[in-house]
Amino acid sequence: MASRPYLERLAARAAAGGSILCVGIDPDPAELPPGFDADLDGVERFAALLLEAAAPVAAAIKPNLAFFEAHGSAGLAALERLRSRVPDDLPVVMDAKRGDIASTTAKQAVALFDALGADAITVNPYVGSEGLAPLLERADRFAYVLCRTSNPGAGELQGLAVAATDGAPAAPLWARVARAASGWGPGGTVGLVVGATAPSELAAARRIAPGLAFLVPGLGAQGGELETVLADGPAAAPPAGERPGGGLLVNVSRGIARAAATGVPADLGEALAEAARDWSARLPVLR
Repeated sequence: MASRPYLERLAARAAAGGSILCVGIDPDPAELPPGFDADLDGVERFAALLLEAAAPVAAAIKPNLAFFEAHGSAGLAALERLRSRVPDDLPVVMDAKRGDIASTTAKQAVALFDALGADAITVNPYVGSEGLAPLLERADRFAYVLCRTSNPGAGELQGLAVAATDGAPAAPLWARVARAASGWGPGGTVGLVVGATAPSELAAARRIAPGLAFLVPGLGAQGGELETVLADGPAAAPPAGERPGGGLLVNVSRGIARAAATGVPADLGEALAEAARDWSARLPVLR
């Protein structure tokens, strides 16, 4: 069923909660707290507890599909059950990093948007706008394009120099992605993934794409810089910049999930909720 544009729904949620926190749900069986078995049942139970604890203060949640796909069809069923628990006004970003030829991405759109109920997804730009078109064309859904990611080896390819061409200046590959993605889709359905671990690149990406929404991973366990994210992350132009929060989502995964490691089973939910509240307060809506 068609609904309001994703950026409008995200802005409403951010404004209501006063935060741009995106809670990552990446349940690794090897890192589950005491009281949770290192199997799919433990993964699902912990993911549900994390959702329940963090949802009241989150602007969005971001399940990582790989942590559920690793368990086969049963894992996807667990993800579907988790999705059914999400409040109607809380946007769900499925971290899928999809991208292929158009006939394949058309099926990926059905799988992610229709079957799994994603409001937004992450996509890989390597195939270009033509291949990604089926993931970008729905006015009520959204795609965050990998631009400058937060992992240590990101620069290996993303930093490669691209010669000037077609009116675009010479620039690193990630910068060319930011420039190109600004013109993709029908408008208001495309944003960028830019890591907090690369503050200068984040600031530069904002200058290149002043109107695109950013999904920013890399705070907490990865050591990203909060001040730079808050200063340069919000969009300054339409379509995202005209809304509360400036289209900015800052993802925190382990920084919240690992709070349960220090608690006892009866208090795990409150430990997670306290960590989520702390991060929510550190990530206010600034514009």
